[in-house]
Amino acid sequence: MDIRPEISSYIDRINSFSQNRLQNIEDVSILLQLSRDEGKEEIFDDLTFHAKFNYRVYGILKRTDPGSETYPKLSAELKEGIEKVSTLMRTLVKEAPDEVKERFIGRYFSMTHSGLDNLIRVAYDLSWIKNWQIDRGDNSEEKQQR
Repeated sequence: MDIRPEISSYIDRINSFSQNRLQNIEDVSILLQLSRDEGKEEIFDDLTFHAKFNYRVYGILKRTDPGSETYPKLSAELKEGIEKVSTLMRTLVKEAPDEVKERFIGRYFSMTHSGLDNLIRVAYDLSWIKNWQIDRGDNSEEKQQR
């Protein structure tokens, strides 16, 4: 899928903002472009919100003792959140070209350890978009262009 220059430019700015920490630039670009092409910007906004929240829960869970009282609750919250992120991503790629659907099915939607790791990684990248939006405020140039 060819990514439009304005999408690439926007993601490049976010990557710079993250100090070049994005790992799935092409997939994040695809999700953003699909959301704009299909008028699903609100779904993309929900996706970035849930991705940021879930990545934070993941970070807390990694630092929590598995024997603690809070571990099962955090684990359940992460599982529910990852399902929400997966559902939102599926909604965005539903009408995408077949090669995009296959790419996302193979990387993110398989119920494997690798699929979960990939979802966590893309959630991390998507969380940087939410950080950018928060840092820039709702009146940012990118928000107005949507």
